[in-house]
Amino acid sequence: MNQALIVMKKTKYELDINTYKDLDFYKKICLVQNDSFAKIHNSHLRQLESREILKQEVFPKGNFIFRDELETLDLTQYEAIVALGGDNHFTYVAHHCKNNKIIGCNSDIQTSFGALLSFNPNTLKETVLTNWENTNVENWSLISVEIEYPDGKKIVTVNAVSEISIRNSNPDLTSRYIVIHEDKKEEQKSSGLLLYTGAGSTGWYASCRNEEDENTNFSKSANFFRVYARELSRKARMKYKLTDFTVTDSCQIISEMNGGISIDALPERVYSFPAGSIATIHLAKEKLQVITYKEKE
Repeated sequence: MNQALIVMKKTKYELDINTYKDLDFYKKICLVQNDSFAKIHNSHLRQLESREILKQEVFPKGNFIFRDELETLDLTQYEAIVALGGDNHFTYVAHHCKNNKIIGCNSDIQTSFGALLSFNPNTLKETVLTNWENTNVENWSLISVEIEYPDGKKIVTVNAVSEISIRNSNPDLTSRYIVIHEDKKEEQKSSGLLLYTGAGSTGWYASCRNEEDENTNFSKSANFFRVYARELSRKARMKYKLTDFTVTDSCQIISEMNGGISIDALPERVYSFPAGSIATIHLAKEKLQVITYKEKE
């Protein structure tokens, strides 16, 4: 683990200061935003402390980088990659993991729940001191997407760890598409499709499902993913047959809109999905190797 790569997330304060430059002007912006400067800056300080704990006490020989440097490194030399940040940062780093194990470490437990993150700096320190005895290695399922465009061009997206959103590029317009699964084919209108793994079953899906829908949380290692049509009318949900279903192999979505396919809610991972495009979506052959914290009995 001396060869661990620690990928840090820049704090909101760091990003905002780079945008606004002038501290007094930034504080004025924060004042309008519910006087949020103290909250943002205190979180920044806690995240700096998290970095120092990992640098000084956990991985003194590790390589510490920000995530925009990931593309410049040969990741095959690292057994493990630590994502120090929140859930979105974890999925971004996971997209770069091939044969690497990944460790999710929450950089600020006071402001971030981190549903995908097993560790904080202190539990990670404890784990290293006990020679990794309190850990498991889990193999999380991923979703792969191949898009074929009307001109014949084909691309393969990065694998989704948590969720995929397929919707109209204009959020004010209806999403129109055709769903094909097994022997069923159905044209639908909704606010978009959500495809999610077990890792995503407690995330966006839990927020957007109807109150009467059964809670369907499932294992992150389950060999299937689920598809959910968002914000349908009660009549449409009764009429349509492919609004909430399980996929063990693959399904297809045909676009009837100027749409987009968003992987893990990351702005860097949005793919064009214009009318006439066909997305073939299947359970990926690859698995994400995740080191998780095992609570003491």
